[in-house]
Amino acid sequence: MALSESQLRAISATERVCSAISLIGTFIIVISFISSSSFRKPINRLVFYASWGNMMANVATLMSQSGVRLGTTSILCQFQGFLIQWFMPADALWTFAMACNVYLTFFHKYDSKQLERLESRYVLACYGLPFTPAFVYFFIETETRGKIYGAATLWCWVSNSWDFLRIGLFYGPVWMIMCLTIFIYVRTGSVIYNKRQLLNRAGNTDTTNMPAGSTSIQFSKVTEFSITREVVQTMPLPIGEDDDPISTKSLHAFYCPYSVTIQAGNEHEPRESPAEESLRDDHISGNRRPATMTETNSAAWAYSKYAILFFIALLITWVPSTANRVYSLVLPNKSNFALNFMAENTNSAHRINRAPASPSPPPPAPVAFTPGPRVAKLQEIFDKALARTLRANSYANFSSCFPTPAKQVPASLESVWRQLNAKLEESAKAEFEDILTERDAIRQLNELDRLVGEARYRKDHGVGHESVAPHTLPPDELFRAHLLPFMQETRLTLKTKIESVQNENSKLAQRVQAQRENIQNLLSSLESVVADLEGAAAAATQFSCDNNLRQEAAKMDVEVRAQSEI
Repeated sequence: MALSESQLRAISATERVCSAISLIGTFIIVISFISSSSFRKPINRLVFYASWGNMMANVATLMSQSGVRLGTTSILCQFQGFLIQWFMPADALWTFAMACNVYLTFFHKYDSKQLERLESRYVLACYGLPFTPAFVYFFIETETRGKIYGAATLWCWVSNSWDFLRIGLFYGPVWMIMCLTIFIYVRTGSVIYNKRQLLNRAGNTDTTNMPAGSTSIQFSKVTEFSITREVVQTMPLPIGEDDDPISTKSLHAFYCPYSVTIQAGNEHEPRESPAEESLRDDHISGNRRPATMTETNSAAWAYSKYAILFFIALLITWVPSTANRVYSLVLPNKSNFALNFMAENTNSAHRINRAPASPSPPPPAPVAFTPGPRVAKLQEIFDKALARTLRANSYANFSSCFPTPAKQVPASLESVWRQLNAKLEESAKAEFEDILTERDAIRQLNELDRLVGEARYRKDHGVGHESVAPHTLPPDELFRAHLLPFMQETRLTLKTKIESVQNENSKLAQRVQAQRENIQNLLSSLESVVADLEGAAAAATQFSCDNNLRQEAAKMDVEVRAQSEI
C-alpha cells in the first residue's frame, strides 16, 4: 500500500526542515574552519572536505518531492537523483578515510604531516568513486524499465524498476565500507585496551613482586630483592637566611637515599621463546619511555575518539535507510511510513552532527580555581623537568652503579630501576601538588592572568587617560613623540645660526655693492682720461700732417748728423 498524501506532505516538510538545519550546520563548519586556525586539525580537515559533499546532499534533500511532481524526466528530478547517488555514499567513504588515519596513526606511526599528504588522495577517492555510477546513470535507458533516475517515494533517485541497483551500487558498497571501518575500530580498540592494561600493570607493580607477566615467563635467575630507605643526616645547603618550605620539602623528597640489596639464588637458565622475549622487551622499553608513549597514545586516542563519534553518527544514519530499502525490496508493493520517516530524517539531519570539535580549542578565560595559561605553563615546565630527571636516571646509568647484579640478575635489577623511577615520579608529583595547594598558586596565578589581561586591554584602548596614552601609539609615532623635544631644540639652534649667517651675508652684500659702485666710478673716470688721450693723439697726428713737421724734423736730423761728421 502506497503512502497517503498527508503522509507524503509530513515527510516532505520534515525533510526540508532537517535539511535546512543541516545546511546551516554545514555552513558553520566551513566558516569556523576558514576563519580560525585552531580548528585546522587532521580530523577537522577531513570533516571540512566532507562538508562540501554534505552541502550538495542537503541541496538534493531540500528539493524533496518537487522533482517527482515535475515529472521523472524533468531536469530537476534527474539532477536530484544525480546529487543523491553521488554525495550520499561519500559520507561513508569519508568516515572510512578517518578510520584509515586512525589505523595509520596507531599501527604505522604516521604523524600529522604524513596524514596531510594523504588528503588529496582521500578527496579523489571519496568523491571520484561515487561519481562514476552517478554520471553513467544519465545514459542508461531501456524500453521496459525506462531511465534509471526516477521516482523513489521520498525523492527522485534510482527508480523502483531499477531497485536492484540501490543494493548493488549504493547500500552494498556503503555497508562493505562500514564493515571495514568497524574492523579497523575493533582492531584499534583491542590494541588500545591491551596497551593500557600492560601500562597499568607496569605502573602498579609492587616492590615485592615481579613485573606483570612474570608468572608466565621464566627468568634466568631466581632472585630476592628489597629496597630500604636510609634515614641519614644530610649536609644543609646554603639556601639563605630565610628557610624556604619549598626547598626543604623538595630536598627531603629528592635527597633521601635508597640502599638496594639484591640476593641471587640458584641459577636456572631455560631459554626464552621469541614471543616471551619480545613481550618482555616491549614491556621494558615501554617503561623506559613512559612520558613519550603516554603523549603519543593520548594524541592518537584523542583523534580516535572523534573519528569513532563520527562513525557512530554514520551508523545511526544508514541503519534506518538500509532497513527501509530492504523492506521495499522484499515487499515492493508496500510502503512503511515509519521506516520512510526515519530514513528521511536521518539522511537529512545526520550532517548536523558534523560540527568541528577540535581536540585542542583555544583555552577559555581563567576561572578562580581552574588552571589558567600560567598554571598550565608551570605544569608543563614541571612535567618536562621531571621527564628529563627520569631520563637522566636511565637503566644504563643505574646498572653501571651495580655491575654485579646487572650481570647476574639483569631482569631483577631492571625491575628495581623501574620501581625506583616510579616512586621518584610519584613523590615529585605529590610534592608539587602540595606546594601548589599550600601556596594557593592556582588562584594567585589566575589572578595574575586577570590583571595582565586588564592591563593589556587598557594598554590597547588607552582606558583611564584623558589624552592619548603614549604607549597606545604605534612604534613609529612613539619614536617620533620621544624624538620631538630634541628635534625642536635642534631646529631652534639651526634657525639661530641661519639668521646669524643671513645677517653676515647681508652686510657682506652691502660691502660688495659699495665696492662695485666705487669700481664703476673709477672705470668712468678712466674712460674719460682715455678719451682725452685719444683726442690729443689724433690732434697731434693731424697737426703734424698739416704742417709737414715730420719732414722738416727729418731734414734737420740729417743736417745735424752731417755737421757732426765735419
